[in-house]
Amino acid sequence: MSELVDFSWLSGRVLRPARRGGPLLAADPRRRFRATQLVACPACRGTGAVGGYSSDPLEWEEQAWTCGDCGTYGAVAVDTPIVDRSPVPEPFTADPEGILRAEAAARTVVERLVPWDVPATDRVVWRVGGPLAKPMRSTMPHPRAEVLRRLFFQEWRSSLGTVQHDHVPGWDPASRFAARAAWHVRLNRAWRLAADRALIVPSTVGRPQVAGRSIAGLPDPFAPLIDVWALGYAFADITGDAIHLIAPPVTATDDQAGTHEM
Repeated sequence: MSELVDFSWLSGRVLRPARRGGPLLAADPRRRFRATQLVACPACRGTGAVGGYSSDPLEWEEQAWTCGDCGTYGAVAVDTPIVDRSPVPEPFTADPEGILRAEAAARTVVERLVPWDVPATDRVVWRVGGPLAKPMRSTMPHPRAEVLRRLFFQEWRSSLGTVQHDHVPGWDPASRFAARAAWHVRLNRAWRLAADRALIVPSTVGRPQVAGRSIAGLPDPFAPLIDVWALGYAFADITGDAIHLIAPPVTATDDQAGTHEM
């Protein structure tokens, strides 16, 4: 994705793959699967709301506030075994081309983050099944990439100014995923601004492979990250041995005729 993304367009693509079918997805030993299994949220016990104090008069009220852990969803995801065959095959038969493009984009994200000390991996674990749980709380693909956030919004703030951010209202799962995509768009904007200003990565970030180099000469990891979102899939995170992506369930209202011009 070479052009600055229009978030109003991207938000309409989040979790909406263009599922038009196609040739069967070829097996790939680097591709694994994990079923999305939900359990009752321990904070709200599955109700989607928690108690709190009202302000006038000050008194405790049961289920006064939206649950901050699940956002009214009433459930959270738990870890399940990683397997070599999808327990829910429909997302992969419905959009084989999109799956391959999302995997390629995700691997490019990792390749571009390796100089920032993010672990290298080309293994992809797809989280499948549904309904979907909320995305990871962290907006960065990996904790080792947090140095980029500090550069953009702290050390380089005087050079970059306030980087535009698109607010996404709502606490439902779709809004939460869109909000995460909005953060990745903001990081892409920050990278572009830093590149335009040819800002130099300081040695204080503790990343010797990039220290002393201009951001303009480094590959942007956030552009392919946005490509994953634009294809209708969600980028969860990078662990020590895998990239975790999320494939939404196939539904009767899927955008069968959608296009992804990137």
